Amino acid sequence: MAETPSLALRYVACDACETVFAQPDDPDEPTACDRCGARPLRELSGIRGPDAYFAP
Repeated sequence: MAETPSLALRYVACDACETVFAQPDDPDEPTACDRCGARPLRELSGIRGPDAYFAP
């Protein structure tokens, strides 16, 4: 069976521009905001995967 990419997401927030991003669970991802460039991004702990973020 071929390797399947992980679809795990983690959610991070930029407190400078108040934006929330869903990012792949990848340790090599950037730590700056894609929108305004501020650092660091704050991880929203306890929220993993799209269902956890979008469900009430």
